[in-house]
Amino acid sequence: MKEWLPSANWDPVLTVRRAVPADARAIARTYVDCWRRAYAGILPASYLAGLSYEAFERHWKRTLSTGGWAFVSEVEGRIVGVASGGRSRRPRLGRGEIYVLYVDENWQGRGIGRCLFDACHYELAVRRCSGLVVWVLAANPARGFYERLGGVLADENTLEIAGVPLREVAYVWPD
Repeated sequence: MKEWLPSANWDPVLTVRRAVPADARAIARTYVDCWRRAYAGILPASYLAGLSYEAFERHWKRTLSTGGWAFVSEVEGRIVGVASGGRSRRPRLGRGEIYVLYVDENWQGRGIGRCLFDACHYELAVRRCSGLVVWVLAANPARGFYERLGGVLADENTLEIAGVPLREVAYVWPD
């Protein structure tokens, strides 16, 4: 399948909206593709190749059908980013957490990630989850995004994915 890219003088219309179960396929594709690109060289190639669009589509369809929430960014009707959150897994750092924030690499650097971050931050505030935390792999090349948004490095942890021990760091926004 050929990758769709805009022409140099094209001025796209960006929409950020609440995701619905019918978005699950496009969310899964964005999620898996972003993982494969962001974590190449960090996680085993066999693990990344084994990520299944179908499994993630089922996950997102179930999540969005049973009270979970997410936001998607669309450019001319095509989903190019996704973000989701909920209650923090470590409330001492903040009561809200963004679990997922991915933007297709062809659309990074255009403010789309910031729009998704802001949508999640607002949603968490409405749900009375003051203080925000984001955990990110320390080796993630996009980690600086959270620093540019004003996140303060607050904690670190080691987790294992595909048998590989990985350091993750937490950024917080106290509100």
